Amino acid sequence: MRQRASRYAIVFGLGIALAGLALDLLPGTRPGFHSLQLLIVLLGLFLSLLPFAARRLATWKTGPKLRSALPKSIAVIIVTSFALEIALIAIGYGTYFPQDIPDSFLRPAPWWTCEDPACHYVQAEMERACEKGYMSGRYCIVNAQGFHDRQDFVYSDALDDQTRILVLGDSFTFGEDADIGKSYVETLEAGGTGRVIWNTGIFGVGTNQALAAFQMFAPVLNPHLTIYGFYVNDFFDNLFPVDGYYLGIDENDEVVKLQRYHLDPWGNVTRLESQELLYYRWRGVEAPGNDFERILGATRLGSLFISAIDQLGKQLGLAQLTHFRRQVDLTRAYLRELRDASAALNSELLIMLIPKKTDLKKPSAEFQGAIQLFEELGISYFMPSQALDAEADYAPDWHWNNAGHLKVGMLLSECVDRFLAEGQLANCPYVVAPKGL
Repeated sequence: MRQRASRYAIVFGLGIALAGLALDLLPGTRPGFHSLQLLIVLLGLFLSLLPFAARRLATWKTGPKLRSALPKSIAVIIVTSFALEIALIAIGYGTYFPQDIPDSFLRPAPWWTCEDPACHYVQAEMERACEKGYMSGRYCIVNAQGFHDRQDFVYSDALDDQTRILVLGDSFTFGEDADIGKSYVETLEAGGTGRVIWNTGIFGVGTNQALAAFQMFAPVLNPHLTIYGFYVNDFFDNLFPVDGYYLGIDENDEVVKLQRYHLDPWGNVTRLESQELLYYRWRGVEAPGNDFERILGATRLGSLFISAIDQLGKQLGLAQLTHFRRQVDLTRAYLRELRDASAALNSELLIMLIPKKTDLKKPSAEFQGAIQLFEELGISYFMPSQALDAEADYAPDWHWNNAGHLKVGMLLSECVDRFLAEGQLANCPYVVAPKGL
């Protein structure tokens, strides 16, 4: 009777574990091994192993019995592992690491470069890419310097009597998810006469790119005002060199954008040069750190274990906690250099702190950390958070929609008018001037 109950418990536990794995196969579920599956699988494995543990504890004695029980336990573990592996194969559970890696699956997109020294597009190649349908919309508006602007970044005497503004930033500043003519930079430019604005916004970049763009174009434009759109993921982007993204074209003639660097738990940065490493990233996994991990990730049961560890690390935020101090230190250094470089050119520096949707309700640690940095460095910053609405002003991803861009552009335009009239930013709505300024 007791043995039958044990068998039922084992079957029941394995059934729960397999049901947890099968959740990923249901229509409408998100791909990948998530926390709910992890809990269900661990519960099922615990229940299936409980009868073995109870039996061993009941008969636990030292000496010959222990020596005879050990091989049996090992055999049970091996047989159970094989059974689980077969069951995972039967339900179609894939391996963590891809099995067949093509020799070449990406070719570099010729319209993207990170030379001289900031990342930018290549105008002639971008024109060809737009003709072939690789790129569209505002991506096809590129000046000779490779940035999303209708005018070339070349100084002329006609700019002497105009208010000159240099704008730095990432995809928000580029105008992602806004119709052409509706981004906050375009709204700012249209908000008053006698303004010339150079927009150096590029997707997926951090403060290091902003600094490089300033060093390249500020001596040419000699801007009265420099605006840097700081988004909280700039902290993370600053861990890597400016060429943080790889743009390529895959075997299906589709454009692929991949993060180009891998950061291990100890903070070491590795550039993904080879097709093999880029293929791992394209498949959504990191390359194996050693041969044992590669072999483990080639089995279904080992893949389950690695996925569970990954998910646990994401839930606990281990990597973020480990590297955030380094992110802050690097960002502080870049901001300090940007502040000093703008002061040397007598250009007023204003940082716009761009909030995530969730920051509107409860500011994140990164959001609060950015404010502390601006205060520490004595840099004026613009905070549109109170004027924004999470539902009305954001696109389905994380960027602003037309309404959000318009709102921010108009507020910035009012600030520029006050700056011109009063010679300072302190009295602008939503602008915070640190103590001492």
